[in-house]
Amino acid sequence: MPSTSSSINRFMTKILIIGANGQLGQSFQYWAPYFPHFKFFFKDLPEFNLLNQDQLEQFFNSTSINIAINCAAYTAVDKAEDEPQKAQQLNLQAIDTLCELSKTFGFKLIHYSTDYVFDGTADTPYSEEHPLSPIGVYGNTKAEGETVMQTSGIDGWIIRTSWLFSPYGKNFVKTIFSLLQNKEEINVVADQTGSPTYALDLAASTLNALDQNLATKGVEVYHYTNSGQTTWYGFADKIKQLTHTNCGVNPIDSSAYPTKARRPKYSVLSCDKIKKEFNLNPQSWESALEDCLKKIK
Repeated sequence: MPSTSSSINRFMTKILIIGANGQLGQSFQYWAPYFPHFKFFFKDLPEFNLLNQDQLEQFFNSTSINIAINCAAYTAVDKAEDEPQKAQQLNLQAIDTLCELSKTFGFKLIHYSTDYVFDGTADTPYSEEHPLSPIGVYGNTKAEGETVMQTSGIDGWIIRTSWLFSPYGKNFVKTIFSLLQNKEEINVVADQTGSPTYALDLAASTLNALDQNLATKGVEVYHYTNSGQTTWYGFADKIKQLTHTNCGVNPIDSSAYPTKARRPKYSVLSCDKIKKEFNLNPQSWESALEDCLKKIK
């Protein structure tokens, strides 16, 4: 939810949302009316193509932006193994371009990254300082994008998140919700552990954090998820409980559901830093899921 504290900003902050039609971009659109002191610009393909530098420069030349929030990414984890160049274009080259534009036009960049920058071999939550050890093309391109931004000399935030879900676009919750209505039973992987993140909560928390601090120097890295952890099976079973369906949900090992790209076995992120610095208190993933399902229905 938006912060109830009065804004510290003394001017109309102009915020560009890149990838406005994705699930995180649509979540920012949902909250925009609650932050009237921010002037939002929502952009997506085809009129805002991160791979078209001339088009981007034309926009920034004509519109003075204070903050660019990049919600766009190549996120098809398995497909990335077959399309490494496409993943690299969006997850690395586009970030390099945005960093150069940030230096030229003086806006702060907020960029979202992923739990896939870690290999999943830990057994306690990953902190922001944990060494990167990505697996697969997707994780590697996201890690490379982080490095480019951290060494660019610009001001901004990298916010790593995981298991994103919302009422918008394609995601695990919407897929399982649909399967539960149409199948007698489904099998769901039970040996991968992480923290689901409600895109609406991530968007609201980002805006609340910006409300408190627009003056960050250098690039800060944060983690944000909803509180608690579960497996994909536990996640699916909770959807079943909340929707009161009769479909059976069976736990299986990931070895029984082979995928082209490896998944981290354990990718829980420690969110202590962002909670402490911005006084955020993310709701549990279960209560977030309940809210999401009400909006889906």
